[in-house]
Amino acid sequence: MAEQSWRGGVAVVTGAGSGMGRAFARRLGREEGMRLGILDVEAAALEAVQRELEGEGVEVVAVRADVSDAAAVKEAADAILGRWGTVDVLINNAGIEGYLDGPIWEAEASDWAWTFGVNFWGVVHCTQQFLPAMLAQDRGLIVNTASMTALVTSRNMYAITKHAVLAFSETLRQDLAQRGSKVQVAALCPGIVATRLFQGSRNRPARYQRESKPSEWEKGQALRETMHQRLAQGMDPAEVVSITLDGVRRGKFYILTDHEWDPQIIERHQEILAGAP
Repeated sequence: MAEQSWRGGVAVVTGAGSGMGRAFARRLGREEGMRLGILDVEAAALEAVQRELEGEGVEVVAVRADVSDAAAVKEAADAILGRWGTVDVLINNAGIEGYLDGPIWEAEASDWAWTFGVNFWGVVHCTQQFLPAMLAQDRGLIVNTASMTALVTSRNMYAITKHAVLAFSETLRQDLAQRGSKVQVAALCPGIVATRLFQGSRNRPARYQRESKPSEWEKGQALRETMHQRLAQGMDPAEVVSITLDGVRRGKFYILTDHEWDPQIIERHQEILAGAP
């Protein structure tokens, strides 16, 4: 996709209030010259990004929305498309750490609903709402944030959802190609990035609360804190954005932010071919 085709266009970014979402919004608005539709479940964080970018002359439509809620995503899409009538870039970035509080068989329906609701259904909902505008103009870019955990052997519910995001992205890519569409899809697989991913539970809605305390709740909380500290030492989100935009401009579908996970990726595929004896 040519760089000049983005300037003056419209980009939609989910999870735009912090982390990689905020970095994508800043880059696309400031440097790429795009108008922005930004979504986040945290109103204060979303408003801060809106004020910052509007103060720099970027046109912004900010909508507080929980991407796990299909009706909320539709309202956001109506507001953005109602303002500008089109969308050129969709960054499906919103994500949470989800259930980390014990063995997978102890997860409650609310754990599955919340984690899949944000990480997977959020991608589906936004794609369903914004892709038709791209198809109508026969151009556009969709970047779905998966994870390095989507490429290695799954170890928790977060990884399960990211495997699903990757599979959805691969299927979407094939469906578009079969129909001769010029809409581009990319699967972003970040490694360790300095975000607040492991503090996502702060935004868990009441409708997704558990009926009982997890058996390994304390262990889960300790893991979240350990991982939060580890992420704090990770790659700057702005660097992830640069890698992503460079990748899509070179026509890449799989975009990996680094190669530290290569041994684990190779190991998984070798186990698959060997039948994991």
